Amino acid sequence: MKLRRPSSSLRTLVPALAALVAIGFINSSCGDSSPSTSTPPTTVGPQPTPTPGGGGVGASSCPFGKGSVSTVCDRDNTVLLQEVEGAIDRVIKAHPEFFDLEREAAPETRAFYVLDREGYFEALVHELRAAGMCAEQDYDGRETVSVKDSSDFSEDFDVLLADGFVRRGAGAYRQTCSPASFPLDPNPDWPPPGSGCFKPYPPPVSRFNVKEHFKGEPSTLDATPLVGPDPAYCASIGFTDGRAICPVRPEGAADRIACEAYRVGEASDTGRVGPTWSFEEVACTGPESGCQNNPDNQYQVLAYKVGRYGACAANGACGYFTLRP
Repeated sequence: MKLRRPSSSLRTLVPALAALVAIGFINSSCGDSSPSTSTPPTTVGPQPTPTPGGGGVGASSCPFGKGSVSTVCDRDNTVLLQEVEGAIDRVIKAHPEFFDLEREAAPETRAFYVLDREGYFEALVHELRAAGMCAEQDYDGRETVSVKDSSDFSEDFDVLLADGFVRRGAGAYRQTCSPASFPLDPNPDWPPPGSGCFKPYPPPVSRFNVKEHFKGEPSTLDATPLVGPDPAYCASIGFTDGRAICPVRPEGAADRIACEAYRVGEASDTGRVGPTWSFEEVACTGPESGCQNNPDNQYQVLAYKVGRYGACAANGACGYFTLRP
Protein backbone atom coordinates (compact mmCIF):
# COMPACT_ATOMS: atom_id res chain seq x y z
CA MET A 1 0.00 0.00 0.00
CA LYS A 2 1.19 3.51 -0.68
CA LEU A 3 2.01 5.55 2.42
CA ARG A 4 2.57 9.19 1.70
CA ARG A 5 1.62 12.61 2.83
CA PRO A 6 2.00 15.85 0.83
CA SER A 7 5.03 18.02 1.48
CA SER A 8 2.75 20.80 2.68
CA SER A 9 1.48 18.64 5.56
CA LEU A 10 2.86 19.33 9.00
CA ARG A 11 3.44 15.62 9.28
CA THR A 12 6.05 15.27 6.55
CA LEU A 13 8.36 12.39 7.32
CA VAL A 14 11.74 13.57 8.53
CA PRO A 15 14.26 10.73 8.59
CA ALA A 16 16.28 10.69 11.75
CA LEU A 17 19.36 8.87 10.63
CA ALA A 18 21.92 8.07 13.29
CA ALA A 19 25.36 9.66 13.05
CA LEU A 20 28.16 7.53 11.67
CA VAL A 21 29.59 5.24 14.34
CA ALA A 22 33.26 4.36 14.71
CA ILE A 23 34.09 0.94 13.26
CA GLY A 24 36.63 -1.77 13.72
CA PHE A 25 37.47 -4.03 16.54
CA ILE A 26 37.05 -1.44 19.27
CA ASN A 27 35.65 -1.53 22.73
CA SER A 28 32.41 0.14 23.68
CA SER A 29 34.13 3.10 25.32
CA CYS A 30 35.60 4.27 22.02
CA GLY A 31 33.04 5.58 19.58
CA ASP A 32 30.07 3.47 20.77
CA SER A 33 26.91 5.31 21.72
CA SER A 34 25.39 2.43 23.70
CA PRO A 35 24.74 2.86 27.44
CA SER A 36 27.71 2.33 29.73
CA THR A 37 27.96 -0.41 32.31
CA SER A 38 26.55 2.02 34.86
CA THR A 39 23.19 2.11 33.09
CA PRO A 40 20.58 0.75 35.51
CA PRO A 41 18.84 -2.51 34.53
CA THR A 42 15.55 -2.14 32.68
CA THR A 43 12.66 -4.55 32.55
CA VAL A 44 11.74 -5.48 29.02
CA GLY A 45 8.09 -5.99 28.17
CA PRO A 46 6.70 -8.71 25.91
CA GLN A 47 8.14 -8.77 22.41
CA PRO A 48 6.37 -10.69 19.66
CA THR A 49 8.25 -13.08 17.42
CA PRO A 50 8.95 -12.34 13.74
CA THR A 51 7.71 -14.60 11.02
CA PRO A 52 10.29 -17.07 9.67
CA GLY A 53 10.70 -15.00 6.52
CA GLY A 54 11.96 -12.13 8.63
CA GLY A 55 14.58 -14.16 10.40
CA GLY A 56 12.43 -15.10 13.39
CA VAL A 57 12.03 -18.42 15.15
CA GLY A 58 8.81 -19.76 16.59
CA ALA A 59 8.67 -19.81 20.37
CA SER A 60 8.23 -23.60 20.32
CA SER A 61 11.13 -24.35 17.96
CA CYS A 62 14.09 -23.06 19.98
CA PRO A 63 15.93 -25.98 21.62
CA PHE A 64 16.51 -23.86 24.72
CA GLY A 65 12.85 -22.98 25.22
CA LYS A 66 10.91 -19.74 25.24
CA GLY A 67 12.08 -16.38 26.47
CA SER A 68 10.79 -14.57 29.54
CA VAL A 69 8.42 -11.59 29.41
CA SER A 70 9.95 -10.26 32.65
CA THR A 71 13.60 -10.44 31.68
CA VAL A 72 16.03 -7.83 33.00
CA CYS A 73 18.51 -6.36 30.51
CA ASP A 74 21.77 -4.56 31.17
CA ARG A 75 25.03 -3.88 29.37
CA ASP A 76 27.40 -6.48 30.77
CA ASN A 77 30.38 -8.47 29.52
CA THR A 78 29.48 -10.20 26.27
CA VAL A 79 29.87 -13.98 26.09
CA LEU A 80 28.60 -14.63 22.56
CA LEU A 81 30.45 -11.96 20.58
CA GLN A 82 32.92 -14.42 19.06
CA GLU A 83 30.05 -16.66 17.96
CA VAL A 84 28.48 -13.71 16.16
CA GLU A 85 31.80 -12.65 14.64
CA GLY A 86 32.40 -16.16 13.36
CA ALA A 87 28.93 -16.32 11.85
CA ILE A 88 29.50 -13.00 10.05
CA ASP A 89 32.74 -14.34 8.57
CA ARG A 90 30.95 -17.48 7.37
CA VAL A 91 28.22 -15.39 5.73
CA ILE A 92 30.85 -13.32 3.91
CA LYS A 93 32.54 -16.47 2.67
CA ALA A 94 29.33 -18.22 1.63
CA HIS A 95 27.59 -15.18 0.15
CA PRO A 96 30.11 -12.67 -1.21
CA GLU A 97 27.34 -11.37 -3.47
CA PHE A 98 25.68 -9.82 -0.40
CA PHE A 99 28.62 -7.42 0.03
CA ASP A 100 30.84 -4.97 -1.80
CA LEU A 101 34.16 -6.56 -0.93
CA GLU A 102 36.04 -3.53 -2.27
CA ARG A 103 34.51 -1.23 0.37
CA GLU A 104 35.31 -1.47 4.08
CA ALA A 105 34.22 0.93 6.79
CA ALA A 106 37.82 0.96 7.98
CA PRO A 107 40.91 -0.79 6.55
CA GLU A 108 41.48 -4.43 7.47
CA THR A 109 38.26 -4.75 9.47
CA ARG A 110 36.23 -6.91 7.06
CA ALA A 111 33.36 -4.55 7.81
CA PHE A 112 32.16 -4.60 4.23
CA TYR A 113 29.38 -2.57 2.69
CA VAL A 114 26.13 -4.59 2.60
CA LEU A 115 24.43 -4.80 -0.80
CA ASP A 116 21.64 -7.17 0.25
CA ARG A 117 20.44 -6.27 3.74
CA GLU A 118 17.68 -8.89 3.90
CA GLY A 119 19.96 -11.62 2.60
CA TYR A 120 22.67 -10.67 5.10
CA PHE A 121 20.35 -10.92 8.10
CA GLU A 122 18.69 -14.13 6.99
CA ALA A 123 22.06 -15.76 6.33
CA LEU A 124 23.47 -14.57 9.65
CA VAL A 125 20.53 -15.97 11.60
CA HIS A 126 20.86 -19.23 9.65
CA GLU A 127 24.58 -19.53 10.47
CA LEU A 128 23.99 -18.91 14.17
CA ARG A 129 21.26 -21.54 14.29
CA ALA A 130 23.43 -23.99 12.35
CA ALA A 131 26.04 -23.52 15.09
CA GLY A 132 23.50 -24.79 17.65
CA MET A 133 22.19 -21.50 18.99
CA CYS A 134 18.83 -19.77 18.96
CA ALA A 135 18.87 -16.57 16.93
CA GLU A 136 16.38 -14.12 15.48
CA GLN A 137 16.33 -10.65 13.98
CA ASP A 138 14.60 -7.90 15.89
CA TYR A 139 10.84 -7.98 15.31
CA ASP A 140 10.82 -4.40 14.07
CA GLY A 141 13.24 -5.21 11.27
CA ARG A 142 16.02 -3.11 12.70
CA GLU A 143 19.71 -4.02 12.68
CA THR A 144 19.64 -6.07 15.90
CA VAL A 145 20.05 -9.83 16.18
CA SER A 146 19.29 -11.69 19.42
CA VAL A 147 21.34 -14.80 20.27
CA LYS A 148 21.32 -17.39 23.07
CA ASP A 149 22.84 -20.78 23.78
CA SER A 150 20.85 -21.49 26.95
CA SER A 151 17.71 -20.32 28.71
CA ASP A 152 19.74 -18.43 31.33
CA PHE A 153 20.50 -15.36 29.23
CA SER A 154 20.46 -13.88 25.73
CA GLU A 155 22.47 -11.15 24.06
CA ASP A 156 21.56 -8.50 21.48
CA PHE A 157 23.94 -7.33 18.74
CA ASP A 158 23.56 -4.40 16.34
CA VAL A 159 25.31 -5.80 13.28
CA LEU A 160 24.69 -3.08 10.68
CA LEU A 161 25.74 0.57 10.72
CA ALA A 162 23.42 3.36 9.63
CA ASP A 163 25.60 3.96 6.56
CA GLY A 164 25.20 0.35 5.40
CA PHE A 165 28.47 -1.26 6.53
CA VAL A 166 28.72 -4.37 8.71
CA ARG A 167 29.26 -3.46 12.35
CA ARG A 168 32.10 -5.57 13.76
CA GLY A 169 33.77 -6.05 17.12
CA ALA A 170 32.74 -5.09 20.65
CA GLY A 171 30.85 -2.06 19.34
CA ALA A 172 28.17 -4.42 17.99
CA TYR A 173 27.27 -5.71 21.46
CA ARG A 174 24.20 -4.01 22.93
CA GLN A 175 22.93 -5.81 26.02
CA THR A 176 22.55 -9.04 27.96
CA CYS A 177 19.09 -10.11 29.17
CA SER A 178 18.58 -12.55 32.06
CA PRO A 179 16.76 -14.83 31.77
CA ALA A 180 16.72 -15.02 27.97
CA SER A 181 14.35 -12.50 26.37
CA PHE A 182 13.34 -14.53 23.32
CA PRO A 183 11.64 -16.23 21.55
CA LEU A 184 8.10 -15.29 22.55
CA ASP A 185 4.75 -16.09 21.03
CA PRO A 186 3.38 -13.30 18.79
CA ASN A 187 1.09 -10.64 20.23
CA PRO A 188 -1.85 -10.12 17.84
CA ASP A 189 -2.11 -6.44 18.73
CA TRP A 190 1.41 -5.55 17.54
CA PRO A 191 2.08 -4.32 13.99
CA PRO A 192 3.16 -6.86 11.40
CA PRO A 193 6.90 -7.49 11.09
CA GLY A 194 8.63 -4.90 8.94
CA SER A 195 5.79 -2.38 9.24
CA GLY A 196 8.24 0.43 9.97
CA CYS A 197 6.45 1.32 13.21
CA PHE A 198 8.85 0.75 16.08
CA LYS A 199 8.50 0.42 19.85
CA PRO A 200 6.76 1.79 21.81
CA TYR A 201 3.83 0.68 19.68
CA PRO A 202 0.89 3.11 19.76
CA PRO A 203 -2.48 2.19 21.26
CA PRO A 204 -5.57 2.27 19.02
CA VAL A 205 -6.68 5.60 17.55
CA SER A 206 -9.42 7.10 19.72
CA ARG A 207 -10.33 10.20 17.66
CA PHE A 208 -9.16 12.64 15.00
CA ASN A 209 -8.33 16.31 15.24
CA VAL A 210 -9.97 17.72 12.08
CA LYS A 211 -9.20 21.29 11.09
CA GLU A 212 -9.34 23.62 8.11
CA HIS A 213 -5.92 23.35 6.50
CA PHE A 214 -6.65 25.74 3.62
CA LYS A 215 -9.62 28.08 3.20
CA GLY A 216 -10.84 28.56 -0.33
CA GLU A 217 -13.18 27.18 -2.97
CA PRO A 218 -12.92 24.36 -2.16
CA SER A 219 -11.41 24.42 1.31
CA THR A 220 -9.01 21.67 2.39
CA LEU A 221 -9.61 19.87 5.67
CA ASP A 222 -6.88 17.86 7.39
CA ALA A 223 -7.25 15.04 9.95
CA THR A 224 -4.62 14.07 12.54
CA PRO A 225 -5.16 10.71 14.31
CA LEU A 226 -4.92 10.85 18.11
CA VAL A 227 -4.57 8.20 20.80
CA GLY A 228 -5.56 8.19 24.45
CA PRO A 229 -6.34 9.05 27.07
CA ASP A 230 -3.02 7.38 27.85
CA PRO A 231 -0.61 9.75 29.64
CA ALA A 232 2.04 7.04 30.07
CA TYR A 233 2.19 6.40 26.32
CA CYS A 234 2.23 10.12 25.45
CA ALA A 235 5.14 10.64 27.85
CA SER A 236 7.01 7.63 26.45
CA ILE A 237 7.14 9.15 22.94
CA GLY A 238 8.34 12.55 24.11
CA PHE A 239 5.33 14.59 25.21
CA THR A 240 6.49 15.78 28.63
CA ASP A 241 3.69 18.29 29.27
CA GLY A 242 1.47 15.78 31.03
CA ARG A 243 -1.03 15.42 28.19
CA ALA A 244 -3.19 12.31 28.10
CA ILE A 245 -4.24 12.57 24.43
CA CYS A 246 -1.58 12.92 21.76
CA PRO A 247 -0.70 12.14 18.14
CA VAL A 248 0.51 8.64 17.34
CA ARG A 249 4.03 10.10 17.13
CA PRO A 250 5.53 13.57 17.59
CA GLU A 251 6.05 15.86 14.61
CA GLY A 252 9.15 14.77 12.69
CA ALA A 253 9.39 11.24 14.12
CA ALA A 254 10.93 8.93 11.51
CA ASP A 255 8.23 6.28 11.93
CA ARG A 256 5.21 8.59 12.25
CA ILE A 257 3.71 7.77 8.85
CA ALA A 258 4.18 4.02 9.42
CA CYS A 259 2.64 4.13 12.90
CA GLU A 260 -0.32 6.19 11.66
CA ALA A 261 -0.84 3.67 8.86
CA TYR A 262 -0.76 0.77 11.33
CA ARG A 263 -3.38 2.30 13.62
CA VAL A 264 -5.60 4.22 11.16
CA GLY A 265 -5.94 1.51 8.52
CA GLU A 266 -7.41 1.97 5.06
CA ALA A 267 -10.32 4.14 3.94
CA SER A 268 -13.38 2.04 3.14
CA ASP A 269 -14.10 3.87 -0.12
CA THR A 270 -10.65 4.40 -1.67
CA GLY A 271 -8.65 1.57 -0.13
CA ARG A 272 -5.83 4.03 0.60
CA VAL A 273 -4.15 4.34 3.97
CA GLY A 274 -5.96 7.06 5.91
CA PRO A 275 -9.41 7.93 7.26
CA THR A 276 -12.76 7.51 5.53
CA TRP A 277 -14.25 10.96 4.93
CA SER A 278 -17.91 11.98 4.90
CA PHE A 279 -20.09 15.08 4.64
CA GLU A 280 -23.27 15.08 6.74
CA GLU A 281 -22.69 11.32 7.22
CA VAL A 282 -22.59 10.68 3.46
CA ALA A 283 -19.47 9.34 1.73
CA CYS A 284 -17.41 11.77 -0.33
CA THR A 285 -17.85 11.12 -4.06
CA GLY A 286 -17.16 14.54 -5.59
CA PRO A 287 -18.27 18.18 -5.52
CA GLU A 288 -21.97 17.29 -5.73
CA SER A 289 -21.71 15.20 -2.57
CA GLY A 290 -20.07 18.12 -0.79
CA CYS A 291 -16.60 16.61 -0.56
CA GLN A 292 -13.91 14.84 -2.53
CA ASN A 293 -10.92 12.85 -1.30
CA ASN A 294 -7.63 14.63 -1.91
CA PRO A 295 -6.10 12.63 -4.78
CA ASP A 296 -2.63 12.83 -3.21
CA ASN A 297 -3.38 12.47 0.49
CA GLN A 298 -6.09 10.42 2.19
CA TYR A 299 -5.66 12.44 5.38
CA GLN A 300 -7.11 15.49 3.59
CA VAL A 301 -10.44 16.16 1.90
CA LEU A 302 -11.67 18.91 -0.42
CA ALA A 303 -14.72 20.55 1.16
CA TYR A 304 -17.23 22.24 -1.19
CA LYS A 305 -20.19 22.97 1.09
CA VAL A 306 -20.79 24.36 4.56
CA GLY A 307 -21.73 21.69 7.07
CA ARG A 308 -20.33 18.86 9.16
CA TYR A 309 -17.42 16.75 7.90
CA GLY A 310 -16.15 13.57 9.46
CA ALA A 311 -12.97 11.48 9.32
CA CYS A 312 -13.05 7.93 10.70
CA ALA A 313 -10.38 5.25 11.22
CA ALA A 314 -10.93 1.61 10.32
CA ASN A 315 -11.71 0.87 13.99
CA GLY A 316 -14.61 3.36 13.98
CA ALA A 317 -12.90 6.20 15.87
CA CYS A 318 -13.88 9.55 14.30
CA GLY A 319 -13.35 13.28 14.42
CA TYR A 320 -15.56 16.06 13.06
CA PHE A 321 -15.33 19.62 11.81
CA THR A 322 -18.10 22.04 10.89
CA LEU A 323 -17.28 24.26 7.92
CA ARG A 324 -19.01 27.62 8.17
CA PRO A 325 -19.63 30.35 5.56
